[in-house]
Amino acid sequence: MFAQHTLKRFTLSPVVLCMAMAANAQTKKDDIEHIEVIYKRSSITSEITEDTEKLIEMPGALGDPLRAVFALPGVVAAGGSMSEPAVRGSSPSDNMFEVDFMPAGYIFHDFGSSIFNRHIIQDFQLYSAGYGAGYSNATGAVFDVTLRNPKYQPITTTLDFSMFNAGFFVEGQATENTAFYVSGRKSTLPLFFSEGEELEDDDGEPSGVTINDAPDDHDYQGKFLWDINDNNTLTFNFTGAEDSAAAGFSERAELAQKTPEFQGDARFIREFNSQSILWDHYNKKFHLKVGVGALDHSGRLEYGKQPTNLAGFYEQEGEKQYTYKARLNYTVNNQHRFVLDAAYFDNETTYEYDTFQYLCTEIDPDCDLKKGDRINGKRTIDLDSGFVGITHIWQPHEDWQTELGLQSQHNRYTDETFTSPRLAVNYYVSPNSVISAKVGRYNRMQDVEYILPEIGNPKLKSQVATHSTLGFRQELENEWSWSIEGYYKTMEDLPLAIDSGSDAHLLYSNQVEGRAYGVDILVNKNKTDNWYGWVALSYAKSERTDLRRNVTRDYYADTPLVFNAVLNYDINELWQGGFNFTARSGQAYTPIVGVRENPDHAGRFLPVYGDPFSERFKTYHRLDVRFERKTSVFGLDGKLVFELMNAYGQDNVAYIDLDYDKIKSVSDLHIKEENDDFEMRPSIGFSVTF
Repeated sequence: MFAQHTLKRFTLSPVVLCMAMAANAQTKKDDIEHIEVIYKRSSITSEITEDTEKLIEMPGALGDPLRAVFALPGVVAAGGSMSEPAVRGSSPSDNMFEVDFMPAGYIFHDFGSSIFNRHIIQDFQLYSAGYGAGYSNATGAVFDVTLRNPKYQPITTTLDFSMFNAGFFVEGQATENTAFYVSGRKSTLPLFFSEGEELEDDDGEPSGVTINDAPDDHDYQGKFLWDINDNNTLTFNFTGAEDSAAAGFSERAELAQKTPEFQGDARFIREFNSQSILWDHYNKKFHLKVGVGALDHSGRLEYGKQPTNLAGFYEQEGEKQYTYKARLNYTVNNQHRFVLDAAYFDNETTYEYDTFQYLCTEIDPDCDLKKGDRINGKRTIDLDSGFVGITHIWQPHEDWQTELGLQSQHNRYTDETFTSPRLAVNYYVSPNSVISAKVGRYNRMQDVEYILPEIGNPKLKSQVATHSTLGFRQELENEWSWSIEGYYKTMEDLPLAIDSGSDAHLLYSNQVEGRAYGVDILVNKNKTDNWYGWVALSYAKSERTDLRRNVTRDYYADTPLVFNAVLNYDINELWQGGFNFTARSGQAYTPIVGVRENPDHAGRFLPVYGDPFSERFKTYHRLDVRFERKTSVFGLDGKLVFELMNAYGQDNVAYIDLDYDKIKSVSDLHIKEENDDFEMRPSIGFSVTF
């Protein structure tokens, strides 16, 4: 985030302010009126940061700061604009999401937005690489979300309405030392669909897909804060989300033509609920944070239900996790500080299935073509893990600062222990300029479907990665700043699907390596003269090597060039407006070079692929525009938001497949392109506070 580019090397401690105001300069000292301003330590994090406010107001993000992350350097949507972020050449699965010191079930809905109400995010930090010993089980990026504390104010309610969701937010003071807020949101997508409606394809013809339940999602968050005294606070947090959709696929549907097992009714649902209690203790020498959390996370996919197969097929995963976590930040003196981290994750995961074995990983261009035998079963496994970490922050000279960290993590299921050193060095060339270097070792457990018995390989080792970065940051006059950072990542023990050979019974092996490298440049201007904005340019390369075949190819999310420009301007006291322009290299894809018969279904056809990820779509570009107007309704404060996404209606291709309706034999090669974005899409939003 932009906060990483701030070079101030000091921290202002909270203070209690007392002001003395005189009604008349000639009055006596005894006549001066004293006004005492009561300060609560928790007020520090009750206001949104300037950087997060920028992301909320970013055009195209619909007031969602986490969706705005795609306008930051090194971040791309892997597999399309509705996908989760891939950061600096790593997989989306390599990322870690932490919310208020605790793990999250997921933070992005399936239909584009994050799970958080814009009113509650206090700060959001994206650690792209080289982060410290306080984060574990991640080899990609860390998304660290801090939800702000409730404000001590009269209880207020804010209602939000837009074309895509509606929600409420209630906040206020409960007692002298307690405050709370609660938020709830519901998607409005079901308003755009009718049950039983058959969708049309791009040519306006029936697609063979019937809506059974419209795509839908909802989420909720809440926080209760108790300021026990000047040194202790206690917070209770709860959050949750759900995504669902259901449809029927006839034999005309493209999905059913390619994979006939999907013909029939299908349903998808995933959800999570979490609760946590956090205790913060402050002292002149240290800050101690202790948290206990519970997470219940599940997902289920059903498909192929029809009169001849009433049960259909399904996959279901459930996860119950209890988290115990603590962090001690101890200041020895002006030169030395220690940070101690410890956590234990008590995780029980259940996987139940009646489906086909699809033996594939991210380096395979099309999992639908790697279908094996029908399998069924149920497994419950303990995926407990824990870590301890220590970081020594040392400032031997006013121009130098080092952070030396060491983390030890143990995975119970795989019986692996990792000891990972991490180092960061900052050299302050001047009060406004710094050179930074970071290096670290990281690891994460394989995705559960690769290590379950029967459908995976329980002996598969965890993935490991090494991050190295070197950068320069400088603050300029009038709130301008710029930075440049280069990075190099290596990845080891990635999974490979084994479909032949004497060890094919293992199903997967650790025979894939990867590397990613690049440069990110950011020019940023904080708000002065009624405007702010930033320009980001990234060059990147990401590739994977199949060690079994000794073949190196581009990673599917490899995006060599990405350019983002964001501007927001206060037109007058009522209006503000801005734009977000994005351009990036076309996504890598695998060309289709022929057609073959489906060996399992007569009269059906499958694509024949060329070299995986050897070609690219045309350059992606898109413009989003946003205007906001302050208003009032019946004397209540309100806000109108007008957004136009993909303002000039650019067709950005993100996916190809056979045009199955036109294929009658293996001699018919007809390719169909699918767009990444909607066409030009307007949105109107309204909020009112009372």
